[in-house]
Amino acid sequence: MREFKEICVCRIDKIGDLIMTTPILKVIRLNWPQCKITLLASNINSKVLKNSHLIDKIIVINHKDNLFNKLNKIKTIRRQSFDLFINLSPSNLSFVYSLFSKSSLKSTIIFLSRYHKMLSKMPNRILAKFFFDYVYLVDRFSLYKKNSDFHQIKMMFNLIKMISKKKFAYSRLEIPVKSNLEKKVKKNFSKKIIIIHLSYRWLNKYYDLKKLKNLFEKIEKNKKFIFFLTTEKINDQNFYKIIKKYKYLNASDFINNKKIRKKIIRNNIFVLDSFKYNDWISIIKQSYRVITPESGCVHIGASFGKHITVIYNYDNLPEYIYKEYKPWKTAHTKLVFGPNNNINKKIIKNLN
Repeated sequence: MREFKEICVCRIDKIGDLIMTTPILKVIRLNWPQCKITLLASNINSKVLKNSHLIDKIIVINHKDNLFNKLNKIKTIRRQSFDLFINLSPSNLSFVYSLFSKSSLKSTIIFLSRYHKMLSKMPNRILAKFFFDYVYLVDRFSLYKKNSDFHQIKMMFNLIKMISKKKFAYSRLEIPVKSNLEKKVKKNFSKKIIIIHLSYRWLNKYYDLKKLKNLFEKIEKNKKFIFFLTTEKINDQNFYKIIKKYKYLNASDFINNKKIRKKIIRNNIFVLDSFKYNDWISIIKQSYRVITPESGCVHIGASFGKHITVIYNYDNLPEYIYKEYKPWKTAHTKLVFGPNNNINKKIIKNLN
């Protein structure tokens, strides 16, 4: 197997995408232990692997940068002179960075459209033939029609196998946690914690605020568990009217035993609003179960081996998305927002 001194891995998309890349980074770290690994991350996901032993350096790419700043980033990447560039992001921007890098060897994964489009990613496919040493083309439409397994992690592994000429065992997701809240939840709550993540994907033509309110009213009667409602931003107006009736917990509450015990008396639903990333994932790590629409929260929960109830949208190719992004190596339940799908009933039944 060829040796590399400097490898760059490009994953400039969302939090969940980078988390799904951690098994690949583990393989690189284990098989090229002397190699320096640089990660190209987005401003959205760069915090995920801060302090991780899986990488040595992070270069942050901001998609909102102007053209001048993006060109400067290309200069920064070219100065590194990597031995191997591995592009695992499906975006055109990531393809450009890999194309213009001065890496000795260039590799990329190209995900073709989920729909049957003959010209899907055609410019990238043509350029890749001339300027890349390793290209793994994923025809998702054909794989889905054949009922093949095309989980994104397995597809990324296939590119690494192509480069190394070696097979690897699939490993679990892995993300570091650096938070003052570690071990604080179980210390203050004797009951098991259920996380319900309030992303915007709860709201669609099949599920509205009235149904979500009904779900909270039902779980409020379930004294077997404690429920934490985690939000994506402060006082999200979509949810504020129905969550304002519940007790809010701040990160500082978990540190102060007396303070939190006063707040938790006679309540089993709490709102965790605007938590810092590391505090938020620490809470998930200490929970029993996670309930969320398809989002990065799914992969955070899977990193800690939690049971995930993940809900997909009927209008967004649910079986397709499930095959490509389902929770990796952890127990999970798949539900679908759709006509005649009683999500609340299924969630309650699943809890019992």
